[in-house]
Order: sequence, then C-alpha cells, then structure tokens
Amino acid sequence: MMTEEKSPATPRPETPKWVRKILFPALAGGVVGYGAAAAALHLIGLEPVGGLGKSPTIATLVGVLYIVIGLAVGLGTLSPRVGARFLNVEDADELRELKKVLTSSGSAMVLWGVGLIGLALAAPDGPVPQAAALALGAGGLVIGTLLAIPSYRLSDELMRAVNLEAGAISYGLMLLFAGGWAMLAHLRYVAAPAPLDLLTLFYVVVLLASFIATGRRGMLTPR
Repeated sequence: MMTEEKSPATPRPETPKWVRKILFPALAGGVVGYGAAAAALHLIGLEPVGGLGKSPTIATLVGVLYIVIGLAVGLGTLSPRVGARFLNVEDADELRELKKVLTSSGSAMVLWGVGLIGLALAAPDGPVPQAAALALGAGGLVIGTLLAIPSYRLSDELMRAVNLEAGAISYGLMLLFAGGWAMLAHLRYVAAPAPLDLLTLFYVVVLLASFIATGRRGMLTPR
C-alpha cells in the first residue's frame, strides 16, 4: 500500500521589519499618546483646575508627551524583551547594554515633563501655588538635566555626535521660530509670545531637532 507523501508546510511569511519596528510601534504610541492627552484635557476641565488658557493647556500636553516618551523608554529598559518589540534596537541584548544610558535619559524626560506641567498649572490660572510651581519647574529642569549628564558621558561616539548636532539644530530652529515670532510681534502683526509659550516652544524644538538629527544619521532605519 502506497503512502502519500506530505508536502512540507509552507513557511509563514515574515512580517516586514518596517511594519514591526516602525508602523506597529507608531500606532501603539499614537494610541497611548492620544489616551494620555485626552486624560490630561479631562483633568484640566475638572473643578479643582477649572480649565486653563490656551498656553497652559498646550504646555500641559507637551509635558505629557515628554512623560509618555520617558516612561516608554523606561519600560523598554526594565523589560528588554518587551522593549525590543517597540524600540528601534537590534535585540534585547542591545537594550541591556544601553540600560544605564536609556534609564537616565528616560528619567530626565519624565522630570522635564513634570516640571513643564507644574509651571502650566501655576496660579493664578491654575491650582498650583506659584512657589510650588517654581519648585516643580526648576526642580524638574535642574534634576532632569543632572540625570541626563551621565547619559551623555556613557554614550558612544555616534550618540555624542547626534547630541551635538541636535543642539545645533535646536539653536537654528529657535532662532527661526522664536525669532520670527518676536519679529512679527514687534511689528504688531501677531500677539507677543507669553513666557510659557517660549518655554513650551523650546521643549518642542528639542524633540524636533533630536528627531531630525537621528534621522540624518540613519538611526530611524528599522533594525
């Protein structure tokens, strides 16, 4: 009696790397970011806060973005196997090697975000007394910067070059955006920026410059 030969199982097509490393994490990040922003807007509208003006609201949302990014980086370092799925790294071993660098930079981003939110919620528009808001804002900036210093020192030559390039790009963008805004305000074409607007703009520009610098070095290519 002849037996039928079983054909070998067809291997399942592998998901393209750009889908696993770019598309899926971007979608997940978008969902988390949207949820965090919606929660922040809901809290702003509650009675203890009573709503905020346009500038403090934007500053709060930017601070929330910093916190979300910092926590995502922290989660990736605490659980390298999970982090390797949504962070653009080769594998979990690379995350283990970068644990100190990413932990300090992620913690710094969280503190910077908390500091900006503290300033956005300052009285008289918000519920936080001015002295407490100053402590949160200055403390978040200073302590976050102190935590970021070891990250820079532990970085390799490529990452140091990226940091320096991001700093140079930040200067150019601030000159363009803040300088252009000030110029138009001086000529009375637009309203002058509030101090909190300038601080928020700096936060946004740093993120944008970092994205540009890493992209120019090819570090956004799926790995």
